[in-house]
Amino acid sequence: MIYGLKHFFKKGKPLCLQSVTMAMASHALGSVYHLCQTLTNENIVEGFTPAYLGRIGFFLFILTASYGQLDRIVDDGSSKMRKARILALIAPLLAALLYIPNAVAPFVPISTKVVYALVWIPAILCVYFNLKHAIIPDLDFGFIKAIKPYNVFVLLLSFSELLCLTAWDYCEYDSIPLAVTAIVFGALCLCTMFSARKGVGKWTI
Repeated sequence: MIYGLKHFFKKGKPLCLQSVTMAMASHALGSVYHLCQTLTNENIVEGFTPAYLGRIGFFLFILTASYGQLDRIVDDGSSKMRKARILALIAPLLAALLYIPNAVAPFVPISTKVVYALVWIPAILCVYFNLKHAIIPDLDFGFIKAIKPYNVFVLLLSFSELLCLTAWDYCEYDSIPLAVTAIVFGALCLCTMFSARKGVGKWTI
């Protein structure tokens, strides 16, 4: 978030970069809630909390960065892009399947399952656009090629967050997956921000 505020919130910088920064900020606020909860030795609160609001905001801002004007530039609606559109459906399908372990777990409260569904809905939309932009054919001016690394990293970032949430449900039995997915998520946050800045720097429209 700090990296994005320093480099992306300047005059003339693309709105998509600022949206990515706001995604990091939303997630950071949710993490601060968990930190405060841990430091005060409070019991885990089931159902909707500021932490989940931060995760919903995270995926909505990531979606904002990919949907709309940027998607219209990348996908001109022609038939040559059809294969990428179809293949991109793999990502939301995998994301939806990843929700199942949370939905069927008997030890997960209904309130948490509902909140998870609210997180998963924007995540499913998000991963579709990022996979599509990662595999769509490049155009002559190199715009798509420049942002493909960013889309790959943010796609991995999204799935790492969903895996982290899933591991959270099962951490009572084994906390190692939760720690691993959280560390991977943090590393991918850095890679996403670096690749976003580098990709935009190569835009040659």
